Amino acid sequence: MQLPALHRPQHHLCFFRLDSQFCLTPLTTQPADDMRLPDASRSLLCQLNEDDRRQLEQLCAAGLPDCVALTINERRWQCHLAPVENNHWLLSADMSQHQQQDVLGVNEWQLQQSWLNQITATFSAQMPILVDLLMNRQEADRVILWRYYATEEVLRPLYSQGLPFTLLPVKAERRYLRTLQQRGGLSYSHCAQQPLLSAFNYLSGDGIVHRLDVPLVIEQKIVGVVSLEYARVRSSVTLSDMQFVAAIAAQLAKLMTQPVKNEPVQDEDIDITRLTPLLLRHTGQDFFNQLMVQLTTLCQADIALVGLLHPHQNKVRVVSCFMDEQLQAPFSYHLAGTPCQFTVNGPHNICVYHHNIAELFPSDALLQEKGIQSYVGLSIKDQDQRPVGILTLLFKQPLRVSNKLQLLLEQLEHRVSAELLRRRDQEALMVAAVAFDTQAGLFITDGQLHIQRANQAFIQMSGYNGGELIGRSMLTLRADNPSLATIESITHHIAQEQSWQGEQQLIRADGQILPVHLRISQVRDKLGIMHQVCSVEDLSQQQEAKQRIEKMAYFDELTGLHNRRFMVDHINQTVAQAEIDSSRGALLLLDLDDFKNINDSLGYAIGDKLLILVAERLSNFTKHIDGASLARIASDEFVLLFPDLGHGYTGAKTRAEQLAHSLSEQFIIPFELDNLRLHLSASIGISLFPIAQLSHDEYLRQADTANHIAKQVAPGSHVFFNQEMADEIQERLRISNDLQQALANNELTLYFQPQQRVSDNKPVGVEALLRWLPPGKTPIPPGVFIPVAEETSLICDIGNWVLLEACSSFDRWQQAGIKVGSLSVNISARQFHSAGFIAHLSLLLQQYPSCRQHLILEVTEGVFLENLTESRSRMAQIKTLGVNISIDDFGTGYSSFAYLRELPVDELKLDRSFIQYIDQRPQDKAIIACLLNLARTLNMDVVAEGIETQQQLATLSELNCPSYQGYLRARPMPEAELIEWLKPL
Repeated sequence: MQLPALHRPQHHLCFFRLDSQFCLTPLTTQPADDMRLPDASRSLLCQLNEDDRRQLEQLCAAGLPDCVALTINERRWQCHLAPVENNHWLLSADMSQHQQQDVLGVNEWQLQQSWLNQITATFSAQMPILVDLLMNRQEADRVILWRYYATEEVLRPLYSQGLPFTLLPVKAERRYLRTLQQRGGLSYSHCAQQPLLSAFNYLSGDGIVHRLDVPLVIEQKIVGVVSLEYARVRSSVTLSDMQFVAAIAAQLAKLMTQPVKNEPVQDEDIDITRLTPLLLRHTGQDFFNQLMVQLTTLCQADIALVGLLHPHQNKVRVVSCFMDEQLQAPFSYHLAGTPCQFTVNGPHNICVYHHNIAELFPSDALLQEKGIQSYVGLSIKDQDQRPVGILTLLFKQPLRVSNKLQLLLEQLEHRVSAELLRRRDQEALMVAAVAFDTQAGLFITDGQLHIQRANQAFIQMSGYNGGELIGRSMLTLRADNPSLATIESITHHIAQEQSWQGEQQLIRADGQILPVHLRISQVRDKLGIMHQVCSVEDLSQQQEAKQRIEKMAYFDELTGLHNRRFMVDHINQTVAQAEIDSSRGALLLLDLDDFKNINDSLGYAIGDKLLILVAERLSNFTKHIDGASLARIASDEFVLLFPDLGHGYTGAKTRAEQLAHSLSEQFIIPFELDNLRLHLSASIGISLFPIAQLSHDEYLRQADTANHIAKQVAPGSHVFFNQEMADEIQERLRISNDLQQALANNELTLYFQPQQRVSDNKPVGVEALLRWLPPGKTPIPPGVFIPVAEETSLICDIGNWVLLEACSSFDRWQQAGIKVGSLSVNISARQFHSAGFIAHLSLLLQQYPSCRQHLILEVTEGVFLENLTESRSRMAQIKTLGVNISIDDFGTGYSSFAYLRELPVDELKLDRSFIQYIDQRPQDKAIIACLLNLARTLNMDVVAEGIETQQQLATLSELNCPSYQGYLRARPMPEAELIEWLKPL
């Protein structure tokens, strides 16, 4: 019945054979490369949505030619069915019609309608709701709401939801804001390397990969920004996505700019964390000014002031005061007759007057003039608990409560004390600065630049004694350096401006070169004689500190190797040069295998020493290869860059593989430290460069992907990157993200497969099986999504949901008088060993007591063999709850019978791999016979899985197998179909 193939690009029509098991076999070529056919190894029914499945079953049951429309892989198939021999069907399908729905557009319209009919709510109430909407619809890992302060040119985060985030302001780059407003939104991939996002320096540290920014605009002015951040690669931002986020942003902008009611301060309203950026960023007078402005806003105070106490402690000199909505000029006042008198005489650091303070202190002119009602003051003290100054908040309204205000001032005390003491010391230094002998190096020259006088600081700096300096030309102390200003340029500038300052180098008496900052001022004395007053500052410590900072920025502190930051820049430069030279190179990412176990078992000190030895061995390896570079980019990850491996792809790949083999050989010899001999291996991922149209930061990602695959292949192996690897990892990430959403959107459901007695086919129980049925899409097989879920804690959430749904269904059956026997539910290893599993199971049985003595938990052998002692204890607890335990896929795992006598196991489930050929292979039949005898001896029940033929069932009957399940009598089915299936029985 094979039909001639049609030319692929010219048609959307395809022919198939549909067999009695509803498996679909193509008879012609696939019509287009972008079309995905259903899985031919699985029934088409389980790949359709419920409506299409029911329609196809009814049509085939009628046995007549007919037409049907089916949704398969997001396409709408227009099908014609015709019956042929052996209960098969010939199916022809036109698959040209895409099926799409603009879900975000519908959501946006619904939101707009709701906003038109809604009473304006407060910003704090609406903000979490709108951010929730953004996170759910756009599947963001974090959403941040920024407010733009134009006068300060900063973006301050108001709210963050999702990944942890330290709320700190960032500089609002004008180019970033201008571009954002012009385009209406910006989408970034590899956002940590985007120049426009340079101010958001937390992106790389938080592992943010993708980001979508949309401005909050009111009257054509930006008032804020909403940022959607992803710690993974997301799909392209569509026009619908941008419109949806923009609609939310417009509503957030309206809420953000609502006028704030001027109400008296409430104790719970104070957000102390808002002062954190100020405390970190400012010092000196700027600190005091900013603090007063912020405190009046934060605490809704009418006046805020901070002052230093006079040495005789009878007067306060105000350093900064914010009053009448502006900073005031400095002023002083006497303590006597003011509430601030407590700073000297009071036993407490805090003084509070909740009301009527002006009446209590009638001689305080400020209180009377401004109509002050309440007062909170903090006495600032030094380390010896001596009063230094005062910090005061004054209010024109009474205070009901002041606990948070007092706590706020107490938390500020240490920092304000430090600033006041520094201010006092600076003022003392200013008085002393009139003296010549200062800490700075000073010397005076005549008009011909000969030194006439030098202070002790410069004498020590130069290494000469005072007599040796007098009369010496200052030019003899200067080292020539072409990168620094020349004598000619300095003298010319002095002639024009009467001063000069800049960096020079001083030749000390011992010949050592000292970097200095030189300031020269030209002055004339009373007789009109010209002099040069020179101030010299030693820069050696600053330059050493700068070098240390640079080393910290580009070198790994533990191993001394270059770090990730350096290597990323170096890769960019190396790849760019390779593109110019038309040469090829390789990037190798080396990851130590099972290094975490060494840290956990031997301690981090041993782990650090081992990393140092590994770094030394890799350094010795790379120093013999021209142009090779090495960096440690993570705890146990190293990157080796080999820039010149030839001009041909094949030769470069061969050379890279030789290098990978040589690297692996570096780990053959064990590492010896602290009387330990540690054997270590390393997996290697390889990325070749350059590749056309590939951004430079992708090479490190490619090597990391290949390394991940190498670890899966075998420890110590090496793997070259190819695109299929990235696609596989991306697909698993997509499934993981979709699965989280599926659990929230109720896309998961349970099917039930009956278990029957071999002797008379009477039902003895059912097994609950998980199915994922995305609306309007092809069902996703458990074999695809269960392994992905097991890699994360999501499997515990799914497992708990399955247990709840299964027990709920069983309880309904019992109440309806439907007898199904036992209820089997599969439990993963992660869920079985989770901390709260036993408690969760106990609560579930209290909720559904009818499940006791009927519930069977199916686990594989590997679940309890990971930790036999713990598993024995857990299984005993499970048994006390009235729950039975079954070993699933028995015989295919560790095949160790010893644990059967030690663990309280009630049932064995024989794997389908033994059943498939039991009527054809004597060996399989003999194995099953032995397992059945073993189970009878140990008083265990047995269920055979995967019975599909009458011959298999007959053989099991011959061997006296008690129970079975399989497609022969019943496929997995929804709850409603199960109840219908049970009725005739």
